[in-house]
Amino acid sequence: MSLAIVGVGTNLGAREAVILGARDLLDARPEIDVVRTSTIYETEPLGPPQGPYLNAAFRLETSLPPPELLRALLRTERRLGRKRSPDQRWGPRSVDLDLLWDARGAHAGEALVVPHPELENRAFALGPTLDVAPELDESFGEALARIGGRPDPWIRGAIVKTKHEGARIRADVEADSLVEACALCASFPQQQDRPWSTRHVSIKPSPDRFAKVLRELFRTGFSVCCTTISHCSKSQWVAQFHGVNMGIPIEADVRLETTAGVHREARARLSVNRASS
Repeated sequence: MSLAIVGVGTNLGAREAVILGARDLLDARPEIDVVRTSTIYETEPLGPPQGPYLNAAFRLETSLPPPELLRALLRTERRLGRKRSPDQRWGPRSVDLDLLWDARGAHAGEALVVPHPELENRAFALGPTLDVAPELDESFGEALARIGGRPDPWIRGAIVKTKHEGARIRADVEADSLVEACALCASFPQQQDRPWSTRHVSIKPSPDRFAKVLRELFRTGFSVCCTTISHCSKSQWVAQFHGVNMGIPIEADVRLETTAGVHREARARLSVNRASS
């Protein structure tokens, strides 16, 4: 296993849930172990006018050589709802995963250059990199100082309280938006003994519809581990439910209530009572 640093950025949908989903999907692969996650930073975008980004970095231990690791990153992007377009290089995106640095040394190929050629010029990549790999400060510390130091940390005022009591789950989440609150509250215990898959669903943006989709997934035997929402509008959410197919249909009473939050914009309260049928 070798050390690698992967950067992650997102400015669409449920941004924090996407970062956590990327971490969990990579960590679920047998060839990858995510051993550390950086502070999350909020940064202004490059390119055309668009919303602010959340940026972070993952420290990986991996047996995959750089080209294969890149393929794993691109596959993870697709599972999280990313649709790459050559016409929108600097446009908004649901998720961007970049191989920033690899302990095995430099790599130069047609599709991949390591270290990332812009690493020393981008505080939103270099700051998180030094968070998870402080031993690289001797190599990159001066470069980070030259470009102004780390960006401002994202102030995560969200409150996430989840209680698991056997088949009963209670989640109470306050977050920056309703879409973020709903995505974060649908996180259940991870199943490490089976390969993960992803179910893509377009949902009308209502708590009732979100809860109904969860009930329908449980009925098919799909056990949800984490949820991301890559795009959202007034008429539609594009959601990805990540988890494992247990092969056993589960009848579940799923209820989701939403109200205004006390500390953040929105609160979502999820109740799941599951029983094997």
